[in-house]
Order: sequence, then C-alpha cells, then structure tokens
Amino acid sequence: MKLLLTFVFAILSLFISAQNQSDDLLGEWVNEDANARIEFFKTGNTYNAKIIWLAKPQNENGEQKVDKNNPVKKLRNRPILGMVILTGLQFSAKDLMWISGKIYSPEKGVTVDCKIRLNNKNEFALIASKGIFSSTKKWKRYDK
Repeated sequence: MKLLLTFVFAILSLFISAQNQSDDLLGEWVNEDANARIEFFKTGNTYNAKIIWLAKPQNENGEQKVDKNNPVKKLRNRPILGMVILTGLQFSAKDLMWISGKIYSPEKGVTVDCKIRLNNKNEFALIASKGIFSSTKKWKRYDK
C-alpha cells in the first residue's frame, strides 16, 4: 500500500510539474528580426499567439498594414496588428516542447506546421516546417 501511494504521488508530481512547464510559453515574445512582438495565450489546452506590436505598423502609403498576401482573397484587407498567427500548439510533457501547431506568415501568405522548444526561460526555438523543409528561428521574451 505504501509503495502504491508513493507511486501515485510521484505521478501526480510529474503531472503538476509538466502543467507548470507548459505555461512557460505564456506572455510576450519578440521575433528573431525584432520587428514584431507576439503574445502567447492559452485557449483550453492549446496555445496560440497574436501580433500585438509592429516596428512598422504602416505601409509605404501611411496606411495600416493588411494581410495583402493571404491566399484567401476576402481576408486580404484584415489588419496584421492583432492577427492571430499561431494556433493549436499543445504541450508534450514527453518531449518537453509544444507541438502540433500552425503558424501563418502574413509577409508570405503561407501557413506551415510548427513546434516550439524552450531553450531557457527567456528564449525559444520555433521550428517551422512544410514537407521536408524546415527552418528554426530564435525568439526572445519581451523585456518590458
């Protein structure tokens, strides 16, 4: 009985630890080019992110930047600022990373698969992939 209780306690401790680690992604981050700030938030058991700041929020005509490269014509006038660009990330306690996400690039008008691995409390690697091609970008936590 004592062994069973010890085992149950150990499993619960691992679950609580993984739950705490999963929320380490929440908050504001700066992309690798430092031209956008992205806020990660949680919806249910998934993690998503939206653009909350742009270094250059206006186009060459002084108008708010819009999603002009979107493959869906009716979405080409939506503002980039405030746009949810990353959806569906789920924390994998086994891999200690967030997996199964999709990230949209308004600059290119493409959506690709993504996963995130936290390098430390203030930096992560975002791995974006489409087919056999992948690229890794390092984002840093926004320091207010």
